[in-house]
Amino acid sequence: MPDRLPRAQRRREPRGRPALAVLRVLVRALPRLKVVSPWSAADAKGLLKSAIRDPNPIIFLENEIMYGQSFQVPDDGDFTVPIGKAKVERAGRHVTITAFSVMVGKALAAADELAKEGIEAEVINLRTIRPLDVETIAASVRKTNRLVSVEEGWPFAGIGSELAAQMMEHCFDHLDAPVKRVCGLDIPLPYAANLEKLSLPQAPDIAAAAKAVLYRN
Repeated sequence: MPDRLPRAQRRREPRGRPALAVLRVLVRALPRLKVVSPWSAADAKGLLKSAIRDPNPIIFLENEIMYGQSFQVPDDGDFTVPIGKAKVERAGRHVTITAFSVMVGKALAAADELAKEGIEAEVINLRTIRPLDVETIAASVRKTNRLVSVEEGWPFAGIGSELAAQMMEHCFDHLDAPVKRVCGLDIPLPYAANLEKLSLPQAPDIAAAAKAVLYRN
């Protein structure tokens, strides 16, 4: 990385988001570069403080769509979130759902719908996409025996692909179904709002994937 690069680089996700989708793919592949992507305001506050204090180069990816949402924020002025540590947003025992950034909200909405059918989904907010918190994810998969990965990005070479490989290495004997990926459609991301919505994962898509790995379709 050039010497003039600030240690914590913030990037906003523009409406339509094709440029950020490409950036996300590129930066997470670079060795020794840390990449964080918050969902809640508490995530954003805590991760940004940690990123500023970290001596290493960090890419901080913000999703513009989250700017209009309200969250509780800790009053502690020195509140931080450790980089590389995921958070279990909702406990469950039947299926693990991982997501980051705006997709965490979609995953939680899907978990609410699944609960109506007696399915307890554990939702993990990745918060950091490099390095991944493999330990937390693997511990959840050993409990639920199933994994659904959710992301806005395209399916090829995505976070879901990496998670599938990691779980094969760490949890192969615990998996009762193949890892299921829920991603954006493999097309150039549309700018029109109605077409964009159709091309990105929604709560019903995530719920359907969870039921698929539970063989309840």
